[in-house]
Amino acid sequence: MTTLGEWLRAAEARLAAAGIDEGRLEAQVLAAHALGQERSWVLAHPESPVPEGLEGLLARRESREPLAYIVGEREFYGRTFRVTPDVLIPRQETETLVEAALDGLGARVLDVGTGSGCLAVTIKLERPNWFVAGCDVSAGALRVARENARRHAAVVFFRRSDLTEAFADQRFGVIVSNPPYIAEGTPLAPEVAGHEPGLALYSGPTGMEVYERLAQTAAAVLMPWGRLIVEVGDGMVDQVLATFGAQQWAVDEVRPDLSGQPRAAVFRPAPP
Repeated sequence: MTTLGEWLRAAEARLAAAGIDEGRLEAQVLAAHALGQERSWVLAHPESPVPEGLEGLLARRESREPLAYIVGEREFYGRTFRVTPDVLIPRQETETLVEAALDGLGARVLDVGTGSGCLAVTIKLERPNWFVAGCDVSAGALRVARENARRHAAVVFFRRSDLTEAFADQRFGVIVSNPPYIAEGTPLAPEVAGHEPGLALYSGPTGMEVYERLAQTAAAVLMPWGRLIVEVGDGMVDQVLATFGAQQWAVDEVRPDLSGQPRAAVFRPAPP
């Protein structure tokens, strides 16, 4: 009988052969998920039998299905969020937008293109007295966002909307958005290109299309003193600043993520 420890060693080698760098860690995560245990338990019980279904999970990861979709969750800002193929997998660099939003004037916050709801839910949990809303054009994404709000007991108001259209009758102190910003045809890792939702990834031929629409429309639902915070794609900061500048937005700051990449651009409506 193959033991759990033997399976972990073989799985690490198979994942490495599939081009996955952190095969040891990911094999442990898969085993913990199949067993309903913590990863520390897996490491402490190498003599245990291999649980039923674990080979199937490994085969899915070997095919480059994202680990987060296999286990159904991902950590963001110290909390665990449900994820499905209807939503982008939350990335650590997006936490930069949370920090910028929490430092803003707040009180009323709108998360445009909420996806899993990780931004809206996190902001609400960090600032319980704020009003937080989120929107997405995808009904599937909104189902996941609402599930995450319930999971964390966060009162967030979600609406289906193409950008800010459904909130034309409201005004916000902060609008935050991680919009699609990848140009069509851009080579991506198999995990991303083959599994994450294209609606949340691709903006159009240039990658700037959704930025341009936000620059044209967001001011209509923003307080005159408010702030618009957008995630910036790698190597796109100059284009993003120019796009918003052309629509009369002034730059407050550009915050780097932990790797030093410009990640959160903070804009304010320029005075008339």
